[in-house]
Order: sequence, then C-alpha cells, then structure tokens
Amino acid sequence: MFRFFLTCLLLTGISSYSNPALQRRSFVSKAGNTIARVGIFGVGLETGLGGPRAAWASEEVDRVTTRMGGLLEKYQDSRGGWIINCPSGWNKFEGEAGAYDVKWQDLVSPNENIKVSSTPVTGEIKEIGKLGAVEELGAKLATKRGAKLLSSEDRLTDGIQFYTFEFSVPETNAHQFLQLSVSKGKIWSLDANALGENRWEKRKDIYKNVLGSFMPKLS
Repeated sequence: MFRFFLTCLLLTGISSYSNPALQRRSFVSKAGNTIARVGIFGVGLETGLGGPRAAWASEEVDRVTTRMGGLLEKYQDSRGGWIINCPSGWNKFEGEAGAYDVKWQDLVSPNENIKVSSTPVTGEIKEIGKLGAVEELGAKLATKRGAKLLSSEDRLTDGIQFYTFEFSVPETNAHQFLQLSVSKGKIWSLDANALGENRWEKRKDIYKNVLGSFMPKLS
C-alpha cells in the first residue's frame, strides 16, 4: 500500500494515503513559467524553469545513536545501504512486494510495527523539500486519509533533509509517525504504528529514537 502511495507521489509530485482502487487522473496546467501537476490526490507540485522549488530545513541535527538501555539495537542493511536502531527482540520481516523493504513487529501486539520502504525517484527530486513545505505536505496527507495532523518536523541530518509527521486516525484509534527523505535516487519512508492512546504513549519515545537513528546511507 505504501509503495503505491510513493509511486503516486513521484508521478503527481505529492503523496497521500489513499485507496489504491481509485483511478489515477492527471493534467498539467501552465501559468507563466510555472507548471502545476494535479493528479489523483487533487494536489500538485509547482515547478518553474529550474525545476521544483525546494523547502529547506533550517538547521543540522545529529543522528540519534542512543540504544535506550538495550531497548534498541543497531541494524545495518548492506544491500540497501541504510542503518537504523530497531527495537530489540521484535520479529523482523524481509521485503513484502509492494509494501515494504523491512518490517519489525512486536511479538505480542502486531499492530505495533515499524516499516522501511524505498521507491526510485526522478532525478530532479534530490531532497524531500522539493515536495513543498513540511506543514503543507503534512496537512494534505492528513486530509486525504481522514487523519489529524498532530505535529510536523523538518530537520537536516548529515546533509539529508527529513520530514517527520505524527498522525492520529479517530475512526480507528490508530497513531503513526511517518518520516520521509530522499537519498541515492530514492525516496525513503519510515513509518511507526500503534493502536490506542495508551499503547501509543508507551511506544512514542522509542519510535522517536528509531526515526532519529535512521540514515539512508552507510557513511
């Protein structure tokens, strides 16, 4: 589902949670030197003669390295070229086609999981800021999936720009962190999930450290 979402992001210039059964439709409208691409999600990325305009992170933040007293352990994916501190003792699943590259899932509560996904991106998109300002993108994502945007963050770590969103979905009582970045010709998504307010509060600090530890390169 999420790779479908990312593919649509690359085709239309914006991303959203949406029903994959919807038919994709797009058109291009021009106004002066600006081109607005509008697709299935009803929102677009404005580009000028120099390509998409980027929104830049304002400050550099160090990668999170804490293991939280053993709650997290380092994981390095040599094939994909990325590192993360993942929850210790969780089940690990490799690459489900069209869904994720790697997933970690709690042994007792399968709804508590973390997924890393990657999708090739066009050459003009070299940082996540090309998709617009973090608050605007977060609001559009929330609207399209019927969720509430609780927070949005824009940071720069080791030269890579990251957007991080926190969502809640009242209808299902689901909570999620979603982190997006661009590196090595791919858009990387990392999502961390839980059901119920109590479970979310229990996992929230762990998830923040997991997201902060992710780096889509090995050096």
